[in-house]
Amino acid sequence: MSAGLIGALIGFAVAVADLFALRLLASRVELPETKRVLNVTGLSQLVLLPVIGYFVAPLFTGD
Repeated sequence: MSAGLIGALIGFAVAVADLFALRLLASRVELPETKRVLNVTGLSQLVLLPVIGYFVAPLFTGD
């Protein structure tokens, strides 16, 4: 398994945990705008963190 793939998997795992935490926080907030921002932030991280992990992990391993 390449370093990029491992970085992407770690990024995905962090994004899923963060999505869960942001959805939990959004359920406690009263303003609909804040709920929408928290949900959009969680979904965007679900895409961005694996991509960032794919490119950053090889830099740390030297590949």
